Amino acid sequence: MAIEAVIFDMNGIIIDDEHIHEGAFRETVKPFGISLDHQSYHECCAGRTDQAGYESIATKYGLDLPIEALLLEKSNQYLSLFPGMKKVYPGILECISRLSSDYILALTSSSTRTEVELITKEFNIQEKLKVIVSGNDVKVGKPDPEPYLLTCKLLQIQPSEAVVIEDSASGVKSAIAAGCKCIAVTTTHTNSQLLTNKPTQILDNFDQIDTSLINSLN
Repeated sequence: MAIEAVIFDMNGIIIDDEHIHEGAFRETVKPFGISLDHQSYHECCAGRTDQAGYESIATKYGLDLPIEALLLEKSNQYLSLFPGMKKVYPGILECISRLSSDYILALTSSSTRTEVELITKEFNIQEKLKVIVSGNDVKVGKPDPEPYLLTCKLLQIQPSEAVVIEDSASGVKSAIAAGCKCIAVTTTHTNSQLLTNKPTQILDNFDQIDTSLINSLN
């Protein structure tokens, strides 16, 4: 089937904010005696919904955490830190503009609806996205295929007609399990980390993504 849509992940693809999320997670769990180092953050939280991250942390450290309260505190910290630390990855806005003339575009993020709306409006891309799926819209987040299956359903296309652009191992796993093709970009994970879940292709930058490349994935 011909490719009809390109679906973008947000964190690690559009917005370079993993450091904000990591810092917010680390600060919110400190009062519970948890010292969340970089590796533990990646294992528990990267590429997942905030709720799944806190649930994974609770399991890892054997604690009963007040997850609802932590979600609210973490969201407030993110919104507070974002204005002074916001930045997009080089070439991504140009990539979105370039592909928008040939494909339907969508966004599928593990972030909250509030964060997704903040970022898409901040960088003026919301009008280019036909469908936006946030972590609030699914019962099970990445690496489960539900987020990308839902996006394709809302786009009224088959998963095989979509190319997903992802940065994390859990995101790649979600896209491939849904039946989409997946381009992994090494913005936050190494080539070897991404290879584990067998993306269709791995690239180092967004300048390489164009119509010719997308069509070659058919």
